[in-house]
Amino acid sequence: MLLLIYILWLAAAQIDLADIRLLTRRYNFKPRREQRISWIVAASLVLLSLIYIVFIDTRTVERIIWGSIGFLCIYALAEWALAKIEPTKIGFSVVYRLAVLTLLSCQSHQTSGFIPLIQVILCGLYFRNCPFGIVHGKNFRLTWKLDIPYGNTDAVHSDTGQNWTNVREHGVYSESEEDVTERVQAIIDRIGENGGGTVFFPRGTYLFNTLKGDKKFLQINYSNITLEGETDQDGNPLTKFVCCNDLVDGSRNPWLSPFLITTGERLQPSNNFWGLDFRKRREMVIESSSLSDPGSDGRILTPDFATSVTGDAAKGERIIHVADSSNIGQYIMLGMYNTTDDGNLIRDILGTDRLRDEWLVANRAGKESAPSFQLLTRVERIVDSTTIELAFPLPRDISLEYEPAIFNVSMLENVAIRNLRLTSRWNGLFRHHGVPLYYSVGEIQAMDYGWNAINMKRVANGSIDNVVIDNYTNPVYVTDSLNCDVRHLAIRGYDGHQGLKVYCHACYNHFSDIRFLAHFADMLGGEGNAYCNTFEDIEYDSSSFKPVDFDFHGFSEGPMSPPAYNTFRNIRNFRYIKGAGAITHLPSCARDNRWVDIVTEGERKGCPIFYAMNYRKRNFLEKYVTALGYAVIMAIKKHRHSFGFLKEMFRNKVTDIERLSLPRKEHYRLFADCHLENIVTACSLPERNK
Repeated sequence: MLLLIYILWLAAAQIDLADIRLLTRRYNFKPRREQRISWIVAASLVLLSLIYIVFIDTRTVERIIWGSIGFLCIYALAEWALAKIEPTKIGFSVVYRLAVLTLLSCQSHQTSGFIPLIQVILCGLYFRNCPFGIVHGKNFRLTWKLDIPYGNTDAVHSDTGQNWTNVREHGVYSESEEDVTERVQAIIDRIGENGGGTVFFPRGTYLFNTLKGDKKFLQINYSNITLEGETDQDGNPLTKFVCCNDLVDGSRNPWLSPFLITTGERLQPSNNFWGLDFRKRREMVIESSSLSDPGSDGRILTPDFATSVTGDAAKGERIIHVADSSNIGQYIMLGMYNTTDDGNLIRDILGTDRLRDEWLVANRAGKESAPSFQLLTRVERIVDSTTIELAFPLPRDISLEYEPAIFNVSMLENVAIRNLRLTSRWNGLFRHHGVPLYYSVGEIQAMDYGWNAINMKRVANGSIDNVVIDNYTNPVYVTDSLNCDVRHLAIRGYDGHQGLKVYCHACYNHFSDIRFLAHFADMLGGEGNAYCNTFEDIEYDSSSFKPVDFDFHGFSEGPMSPPAYNTFRNIRNFRYIKGAGAITHLPSCARDNRWVDIVTEGERKGCPIFYAMNYRKRNFLEKYVTALGYAVIMAIKKHRHSFGFLKEMFRNKVTDIERLSLPRKEHYRLFADCHLENIVTACSLPERNK
């Protein structure tokens, strides 16, 4: 009997209810192996259940229903307990679930005298479709290990030489249970102090951050540093870095928590924003409705003023006239400020004559004189005492109306990470921004921001090349970096939060040949003054029906503005162009983002391609469930648990939802001057793009 129970549970765990929706043929999606498995198993289990009820279990329908509800509730409670245990080993999860099914089935069989077939099938369905997140959930899918291997046959290999260091020569060995973080860090620092070089890791597995709570991660704080692993003849990385515990730091700006490999930590410590600040800052805290968001006080690190700009410059030009070029360094921030209370610059950047009332950050720009345009760039040469030439053309006009100025920026140079496989002991427990009451704030922050692979921060001319990233909720950030090349990546494993993100002042970076084999809630996009980045030859190739979107999150921090001037070219199997993030930090993107040669997948046929999450219309149930969740989150965050406060928050949220809802066909108006060229899609396009 027990073997039958285990088989039925595993079979039901293959049924994704989202796959069933594909049978309506309303979605642009070509069924794959996983959908066929789901449909065949679902049909088989339905037929088996009917036969069982008619010929074997002759109890009344009412008794079957109540028995199934009780069985399922106990199983759901057991899954909640497993989430609280947070096992890192898949073996523990397997044994735990077998034990739970065994105990429940034996008890049910003794009570009723029948095999609990219906109940076990329902438990399998709950496991696969649980809205709260499941520990090691993907491991129980039959297609889990069918990901295609990835290798770059053009992978670069360093030659031995004076600046080439094999970690074995310094007592760092693979296939050991020893935490090598501190030893590797010492090697990186020693090489960096001597001018740089390559740190080579022979094939094998290296463990990092093994003690829970230590928060140990690798820092690259010097220029000209390369971390490199070994590959086979096909270019597949044979060197594996394993992060053994999460790195979340929820004390301040948890979304900037450390990554396993973090660059520029001494220039800009994790959990800190950097950039130009308001000229007339007001002290204020703006919170989102996410339980993982403690609210930001707006403090940021700032670069040093170098000189003012003395002449206008047109889009595409490189020559800038300044008051005094003698103090200008190689890397600079070119900023422009709002000079009227109604936000003349931010309105121009956003391409709108009116700032909506709910855009609280945008509405601060004029009154607090925000530097809404902040371009991180490089000086090609000093022409004379009042003229400089930039390395990259300007993405927009520079006008004296906005009092432009130049600030010096400290950057690392020529940092490279290549030929590595980064994995972790994360158990895959993820539910976007968690669920209040079900998870604590700490658990939610760990899901959203705790398992992070690479943050290329404050680097110029860096590269990430031929890297496989397994089981991270945030695989790659490029933060406040310039002219970095990210290519030949395979991102796979458990589903997570943010797949590939350009953050804050990430400018003129290039991303290419990237393959996603896992789903991320916010797949590909940016936040803050991320300008002039290019994304091309990127594909999403997940077997499950979990569509993904281009994603934008708005202002990032108060003095900034949303992403602009970015190009997405030859991208396959994404769905919509999505705006998300806290409504206070909207709109999600600014002007002149461009999509070229795009093939979409997963969209509902005829649905508009632009999608602003905060402005979507909700049906009756969605509206009130959303409002209830918001009320609970606010009560937890503000430590006010009275019924009156909950009722007030609930009513306020319902009112906001009704007030802000826009028909989907109008969402494109929230994406100013976005350009679409050669889009192959089942979506409907705005008139301007037809």
